[in-house]
Amino acid sequence: MSGSYNVDGDILAQGINCVVRVTDDETGVSGLKEIGFVQDFSIRKSINIQRAECLGEILPVSLDPTSIQTSITMKGFIPSARLLADTTKESVRGQNKAFSAKAFNPDDSQLVETALATKIAYIDFYDKRGDGAVIGFANWAIVTQYSDSSSGKGYVMADVTMEAIGYNNGPSYESVT
Repeated sequence: MSGSYNVDGDILAQGINCVVRVTDDETGVSGLKEIGFVQDFSIRKSINIQRAECLGEILPVSLDPTSIQTSITMKGFIPSARLLADTTKESVRGQNKAFSAKAFNPDDSQLVETALATKIAYIDFYDKRGDGAVIGFANWAIVTQYSDSSSGKGYVMADVTMEAIGYNNGPSYESVT
């Protein structure tokens, strides 16, 4: 392996080997499906704090957590309609649609009629090449923003933003508590 740092992709997790998976099982144990054609993705957890500030003190005397916010973003290629027709017809929503980032665009008429949005019970980042570890996971994600974009020299892309309840490391990764 001398002179070929991480060529095999088994030393560090690499984006090309990491996929986004979802299921309607909140434990993430059954029915996991890969979201195809995803180019970029991230999960950001923000821990909001309350500062205890006292007169005569320049620094807060205490910092206490008050809430957690989790934001998920994905950007993915929009496959052609022909390719969608040729791929699997199953999705986490139980609808007859191929599963890509494009599938996250909510149907406006259904959303207006029912006032209910699709919630993804479990979403994770999975290292399919390295040691097969779940890098991190979140529960009960809901789409908060969706857009399609294109440039003259590039592919048409779907851009999805979600909010979820919590974000945790996968079982192979320790958390400092």
